[in-house]
Amino acid sequence: MKTIERIDTDIESGLQSLNDNGITCIRGFPNADALERLITKTNKMLETPSIYGSQGYYQKDRHKKIYEAFLLGEDAHEILLDERILDIVEGYLGTQSLIQEMIVKNDLGDNELYFPMHAHTGSYRVTKNDGPFSVGIMLYTHDTEEGAFCYSPGTHNWNFPHGSDPYKYPKDMQKEIFDNMILVAGKKGDIVLFDHRGFHGPQQPVTKPRTVFLGGFHNAFDHGNKTKCPVAVYTTDLRNLNERQKNVLGLSSQGAIISAEELHYNTFKRDNPLAYKLADKAVKSYFKAQTFKGKIKKLLKK
Repeated sequence: MKTIERIDTDIESGLQSLNDNGITCIRGFPNADALERLITKTNKMLETPSIYGSQGYYQKDRHKKIYEAFLLGEDAHEILLDERILDIVEGYLGTQSLIQEMIVKNDLGDNELYFPMHAHTGSYRVTKNDGPFSVGIMLYTHDTEEGAFCYSPGTHNWNFPHGSDPYKYPKDMQKEIFDNMILVAGKKGDIVLFDHRGFHGPQQPVTKPRTVFLGGFHNAFDHGNKTKCPVAVYTTDLRNLNERQKNVLGLSSQGAIISAEELHYNTFKRDNPLAYKLADKAVKSYFKAQTFKGKIKKLLKK
């Protein structure tokens, strides 16, 4: 697989790459100190699972850990809502944007293919106009080659004529998709922006873990001025955001298209009812044991 050759360093070249190829890899945007603070906080968060309200990652399958990006604080807002990013995104979309979602995704490198190449068809749109409707964003938290993001330049202009699954396309189109696929090997702090209509996905299967911030922005008007899903933030972390950034975050939106319960990382109970029941029972049994222990102590004191 070919490796991406062009790295952009400013708004103009980033926008040009996005227009030409459907993707840009931008270097040099994040403040170095803010980036290091964010990475340190991210790595610490990934050490501890969220169980019964404890702060930590979510894990609904064996392949990855997930966390809501903006709960990592002001540095996440500063980096991921950088106005230069918004200039590229909105310059490409040609209109105001709204956040779709923003997560931390730690792929565990289990040498399995669990998230195949795909394209987005804009199923959440209220009005379906021609041209781009959403732009994905990825922030590398470490130098990344094995397991890096992959993209097929030019397929963003196809407008998914046979749907989101490349393996359902005619053989000649499949060949073009995969022959043109590039590996977006990047450095720590690189930001990848890409048109969701183009075929993309992580390099898999691989044995090396990968941690990225992953999300997207969509055309506000085509989506009824709604975010894709509720975006979790701490209100005290919003004080340094300007009105534009707050609007992109959804503070002036008409709500969300899907509920928090429908989010892919919140569906463990629905998708794994037996495992959820067993885990729930184990924790409740521990609490019952603690209650029993407390009663015994009281009896012994008498």
